[in-house]
Order: sequence, then structure tokens, then C-alpha cells
Amino acid sequence: MARAIRLLAATSGALCFVQEAHGADSYSAIRQDIAREIAVGRATGVAVALTQNGKIIWQEGFGWTDKERALRATPDTPFSLASVTKPFTTTALMVLVAAKKVSLDARANDYLGAAKIRAGVGNPNDVTVRAVASHSSGLPGIFQLFPVGGPRKQPSMDDVIREYGVLVSPPNERYHYSNVGMGIVAHIVSRKSGLDFGEFLHRKVLEPLGLSHSFFDTDLSRRDEMAQRYDDLGNAFPFYVTSTPGTGELYASAHDVARFAMFHLKDHLADQQPILTAQQIDELHHPVIRLLADRSYGVGWMIGHAFDGTTVLYHNGNQAGVVTVMMLLPSRDMSCVVLTNQDDDQKLVERIRDGTIRTLVPEWSWKSLSPPPPERLPETYRDNWRDRLHDGDKVVPLTLSISEGESTLCIQGQKPEPISDLGLVEGMMQGKTRGDLGLPATRAAKSVGLSLRLQLRGSKLEGEIGAEAPIPHAREADHLPFWAEFSRVDPNNPDQ
Repeated sequence: MARAIRLLAATSGALCFVQEAHGADSYSAIRQDIAREIAVGRATGVAVALTQNGKIIWQEGFGWTDKERALRATPDTPFSLASVTKPFTTTALMVLVAAKKVSLDARANDYLGAAKIRAGVGNPNDVTVRAVASHSSGLPGIFQLFPVGGPRKQPSMDDVIREYGVLVSPPNERYHYSNVGMGIVAHIVSRKSGLDFGEFLHRKVLEPLGLSHSFFDTDLSRRDEMAQRYDDLGNAFPFYVTSTPGTGELYASAHDVARFAMFHLKDHLADQQPILTAQQIDELHHPVIRLLADRSYGVGWMIGHAFDGTTVLYHNGNQAGVVTVMMLLPSRDMSCVVLTNQDDDQKLVERIRDGTIRTLVPEWSWKSLSPPPPERLPETYRDNWRDRLHDGDKVVPLTLSISEGESTLCIQGQKPEPISDLGLVEGMMQGKTRGDLGLPATRAAKSVGLSLRLQLRGSKLEGEIGAEAPIPHAREADHLPFWAEFSRVDPNNPDQ
């Protein structure tokens, strides 16, 4: 009863924890917005930090890091960062580059063991370390969630590479967000340093930069400090790990992420070691592959342009129970960090980010990335196609029928299933359907849906088919990618 009273009293009082807040009136509207979202259950815990000219000028925590234990969120609460981990991972990589133990332009396979990147299409020798760190390698996307204590166990990165390290598009041809690739980056760091990735990150990045409220989730001694993750109804997720830890398993406080951002802005804090030179930091921020007309990806960083044309460096994080963002405006020597621990906080995070930046840049505006709508498929795609999906030595025979009317995918021995949302997105045929691939990994994950991402290359239709397995109470699904290729069915010899 006493705890329930404390929870009610704290919620009605907006439940905020403030450190080093200056010009507090500037943030009142943001505070009110966060308090409303927490009060109606659309948010659980929130932490914000704003920096300018090498100083944190506002940091504040709201709501709960753990409702069940009545623990409040503060600027020092370590939140799950999800993909905001990636700039930390590539910073760790650059430490090895600085030590001349790794070259960004060497072949990634040169740093791997028996499990190597291999070709569905393209040449694995063209996959550099820079390419795997910038989502330009041609490797597929993947996301797998493993609740601790569940029936499925987290695989090793060697196992992930053996299963999913297959090029689904030629290296350096296009941007394709790939946790396989970024997982390989962390694996290279571990192999070349001789340390577990989390230990290397702690010794060579977190500790030298004075990030004392940050740790990789392999540090079991600090799990009680972690912000609990919640679904969109405010129910706690069981603790989980993923198949590619280096892509999203860092926990860090808003205060620490702000200090990391200031390091990347080249603000020389007195208690931070110069683990990288200015030139090495610039190398991480340099565009490698274009996403859209106004967006690129560097080495672990998204790169865009503000309303006035100046560069914006940022990364978002979004997975079960996590929505986060870190945004840097180098021309103004400022950064903004927003961390949350509940599903479906995306709009709130964007409002907090933009409102916070506007306290310093009133004219600020930003358009978040969203997938372009599919275009109508060209006539050249309309045909009957047959071939197979590859899973190592196993193959799954498939038949694909694309027509002006209903298009279908048929897995051998199953009935044809209609393909929805079929269209061309940035040169790739994309669509959704259903089917049981019958593979050990898809059976273990209990996948039910399939996603298609294929491209016409000469006489072949090639690319990735993903098995989608719903995650209980989460908006996103597990995604297991497989290389697939199709040839046109000869109407004169349809059984060939």
C-alpha cells in the first residue's frame, strides 16, 4: 500500500529528477508534455540531456526506471540504447584503427575466423571493414530477440555469420541497414583485441571518456542499474539479448551519452582522455553511402542537413521497449539526447528532441526518415519465376507469380499465398506474404510471415526473403534473412 501511494504521488507530481538545469522556464512545455504522456501510460521513463559549447546545460529524468521497484528515472539512469549503441561500436573500432591493428579499407574477411562473409551476389573480397560499418556491404538485415531463460539461446557471432553472412546485393551498391554487418564490426574488435567486446568497450571507450553510468549488458554485476523495458501498455518485458550484441546492447545514461556526444563534437573535457584524434573522429563522420537525396551514412553515424544546410550527425534506437536518439549539430557545438524505456514512444521522442533543440535554435525543423511509398512494378517483373531460397547447404524450392492482378509466392508442398504491399521501393521489389520455410531457425522462432526484397539483375530476380516471427507485446518482429534467387519459367517447358 505504501509503495502504491508513493507511485500515485510521484506520478501526479510529474515525477521529474533534475540536475544542472539552467533557464528552467525554457523547458516547461517539454516537461508538461512528458508528464502528460507518463500520466496516461504512453511513456514510463524518460531522460533528456542538452549540451552546448562543451557543457551540459540541461539534463533531467522523468517517470520510472523500474515501476515495480518504484525507482525513478534520473539523468544518471542507464537506459538500453538499442541502435544508439552503433556509434559507440564504431568508436571502439576506430581505437583499433588508430593503433594500426585494423584498417577500414582492408577486407572484412581478413579479420574473421573460419566463418566468413560469402556471396549470394557480388564479391565478398569487395566487402571492407568500412562497408560493414556503414551498411553498404550488401549483407542482409537481421533482428533476433532472446529472452533470458527462454527456449532459444543467443548464438555466437560465428554462427550468425555462417547462417546469415551472405551478400544479398553487391558491395557498395546501396545502403541496406544490416545488423549482420555491424555485428561483424564488434566481432572484429573482439577478435583483434583478444577481449570480449563489452570488456574492450569498457576499457578503451567508456572508462577513458569518463562514462561511469554506462556498461555493456554482459557486465552482469550492473544489471540491477538497468532501466526496465516496457511494452506499449506499460507491462515489463523480460530481460533479453539479441543475436548481434554489438549493434544494440549498450546501457548508458543521458548524462553519459551527452558526454560521448561532446567528445564527438571535439569539446575537450578535462577529465576525458583523447582516445582519437580530430582527424580520426572526422573519419567516422564522413559520408560513405547515400540513403536519400539529403541523407547519408558514415561509419556508425547517420548524416543529414538542417534547415539551413548545416550538417547534422545522429543515430536513432528502436527495439522492444526502447526508443532513443542522439543528435549532434557540429556547426553550433550542441547536442541533444533523449532516452525512453517504453515501446511506441517515437512521436514523444521526436517532440522532445525538436522542442529541446528549439530552446537554442528557435527556427529548428527536422524531417524524420520514413520509407517512401512503393511504386508500381515495371512490366519486366511480371512473369512466373522459379528457383530456391538458400540456407547454407539447405535449399527451399519456391515459385513466384507476379501479375497485374494477384501476385503469389508458393513454397514447395504448400498452397500459393498472396503478396501484399507489392511494389518497387528505391529499385527493389518489396512485398509481404506468409509461408513456412521449414528451416530449423524459422521453426524455432515460430515465424509466420515473409518479407520480400528482390531486384531484377539481367535474367535473374535476386535478393533477400525474410522470415518474420512476432515478438509477444512488441511492435517489431524477429527478422531472419535468407538469400533467394529466381529464374523465369520457360512457358514452353514449365516443368524444367
